[in-house]
Amino acid sequence: MTGFVAKNVTVNITIPTQSDPVLVKSVFGWITIHQRLNSSVNWNRNWADYKVGFGSIDADFWLGLEKVHLLTSSQPYRLRVEVQDQSTNLWYSAEYWSFKIGDESNDKYRLEVAGYSGDAGDSLHYLGDLNGDGNFGIYDHNGMKFTTNDQDNDPAIGNCCAMYAGGWWYNMCFRACLTCIANKHKWSDSMVLVNSRMMIKPQ
Repeated sequence: MTGFVAKNVTVNITIPTQSDPVLVKSVFGWITIHQRLNSSVNWNRNWADYKVGFGSIDADFWLGLEKVHLLTSSQPYRLRVEVQDQSTNLWYSAEYWSFKIGDESNDKYRLEVAGYSGDAGDSLHYLGDLNGDGNFGIYDHNGMKFTTNDQDNDPAIGNCCAMYAGGWWYNMCFRACLTCIANKHKWSDSMVLVNSRMMIKPQ
């Protein structure tokens, strides 16, 4: 297709139970909840920052776990992940038909995804091992609680965020991490990333 341009627009959205509208970027109805373009922000942040959000919608950006929880618990949502491979400079995508973030008090913003499609690979719900290490399932992010540098909720020995410098839904520790230190900014073990974004849209 020639002459096709994806229009990235700025919109106000309403978060359930919150009175003030929130400014976000949207493409074809997909709301950007995470964007990493130039590492202009420090991703190694505390729980409070990841809860409320940080960054700029025009650059590196994190909408905030509480907002995403309120949105995804109000109605069924889909997730789209777009990643740019450092080795090829090409963009790839992964979509999940179902995406939900649990609450803070009971679930520590636990990740729930299902229904993968795309060409990037299913790295959020990965049941295999890593580089033939025989440790099947310990890199699966689905069902994992969120971990930051001051809240260790992952099942690994030690805090994965302390090692990789970014808040994430770590297992032991990760196959994909879109907030980790630059050389660990990955969608799979073989795909180091230049840029990445996560977007959600009602089903």
